[in-house]
Amino acid sequence: MSEEVPLEDPQVPMEDPLDEIPDDVKSMPSMAIGILLFVIAAAGYYYYAFVMNKKKKPTVEIDETMATNTVSLKDVNYLASRLGPDSTHLDVLMAVASCPDSIKYGLKHHEAREKTRADRIAEEEMEKANEKNKAKSAGNKDMFDFDDEGWADEGDMDDESKRKLELEKKAEEQKKKDREHLDKATGKAKVLLEGIDDGVIGQKWVEDTLASKGVWPPKDLRFLGGEKFDYNGKKVSALEHPGLRRNICMMMGRINSMMLNTHPELLEAGSKQLIDQTYFKGSAEFRQRCAMLLEAALRTAVACRNFELCKTVVQAVSLFKIGCAPPGDAEWFDNQMEKQYKCVPRLEIENQSIECTGENEMATGDTLTLGLDVTRIHAEQFTKQKVAMLQKQGIPPQLALQTYREGWWFLVRAERLDGDIDASTLDLKTDGLLGEVPKSDLEKFEKAAYSERLQTAWPMIVQNITQKTGRVKIQFLAPVVPGKYVFTVSLNSQDFLGADKEITVEGTVLDGATVVRKPKEEKKIEHEDAVEDKKDK
Repeated sequence: MSEEVPLEDPQVPMEDPLDEIPDDVKSMPSMAIGILLFVIAAAGYYYYAFVMNKKKKPTVEIDETMATNTVSLKDVNYLASRLGPDSTHLDVLMAVASCPDSIKYGLKHHEAREKTRADRIAEEEMEKANEKNKAKSAGNKDMFDFDDEGWADEGDMDDESKRKLELEKKAEEQKKKDREHLDKATGKAKVLLEGIDDGVIGQKWVEDTLASKGVWPPKDLRFLGGEKFDYNGKKVSALEHPGLRRNICMMMGRINSMMLNTHPELLEAGSKQLIDQTYFKGSAEFRQRCAMLLEAALRTAVACRNFELCKTVVQAVSLFKIGCAPPGDAEWFDNQMEKQYKCVPRLEIENQSIECTGENEMATGDTLTLGLDVTRIHAEQFTKQKVAMLQKQGIPPQLALQTYREGWWFLVRAERLDGDIDASTLDLKTDGLLGEVPKSDLEKFEKAAYSERLQTAWPMIVQNITQKTGRVKIQFLAPVVPGKYVFTVSLNSQDFLGADKEITVEGTVLDGATVVRKPKEEKKIEHEDAVEDKKDK
């Protein structure tokens, strides 16, 4: 089982007017077992953001951990300490928003914005002072400088004078436009800021809009509600810390994005380019970091072999990508999919089996293979509608669908039917990712019963949007105690709501010490002889 976690760039299976890059251009799935390497997308993003642009003066200084597609062990330790078998979707999302490096990242962006704001105010005050001085100088110079026409105004000018004045005005306007274009091209254009430039919206607008819907400030900050954080030498609450408040606002904005993205004020501001990019551009970067931290949370849950937390994290990923508040409204989501794609995304599972490949029985010490026939019942209609949408947007479907990803997780547990089994026979993986996590933070995972511990967590990625069927083969080590078992496979989608299901398959595991088997070399010869005999016939 691989420890990698398949997370895509956050995307929504419906049109999302807030995203700078339409989600319909980014995304979707060939039936194959593999790993969704979100880190590839994140690496490309950060390579562009922090390597290709290194010659430009950075808006914010970012340390190495935050500027690359990595998650620090400090953040992993934090996730392990804050999350547990009883964690909710909101716990997972709040943990991601409040990781130490996330707070540091949010604070640096907050401080950079405040500096930009202070610089803008100072520049505008200087410009006003200069204009005032120019006007004063001009007034002194022209006080007794009368033209031949005396106190003539524009209405008293002849046609030629009016024409010349009009040409001068146009020339001045063109110079102004040329200066603005040059400033924009050279990166000297003014950054529009909420609270300074009229009509510009940013974090305050998001908070006010969320408040109008009763979701800001969050009524339930989960474990953050009673915690204090260091800021300027003081202990402050989560919402009193500007960096963490920014992160929480972005997280609440993300899981309420369906409401925000269609808000008339946001649509109007976007059409007029009255968007505070220090917030909205930052929110895109925030989503990238959240995707990596959700990956880390999932890897932590897998290393702890905890089924409940693993399932909760996968579901939290889907909520985050879709932009839906926990616990999620599956009926609403199905209606949206029916409306837009004329189908509901589901997998149909048939012909499940479990065996030790090449053997007549299963025994302790064997590597077991759990097979499932999988049918994507939405494949045909989903593809048809997706292609039509892309064509309508003028986007070549062949190009856009190359990046299609559809992620599913198969979480496997086992329960012994003919006796008890000590949970410690399926121990936590504390030698890798969890190597520096304090033992006290792992105790809650040690308490989980054997039947609630993961045998394996197997990711499947669909890359070919048209693929309808395939056979999934999930491999894991047989239980170390012989007996009769029921193996439960929990199927969880990280892209769709309401698509989760469970199937079971039973099997008997024999004591490997008592099973007599032919040597592999002898079996190989017998297999080759059988093949030759078949050819002769």
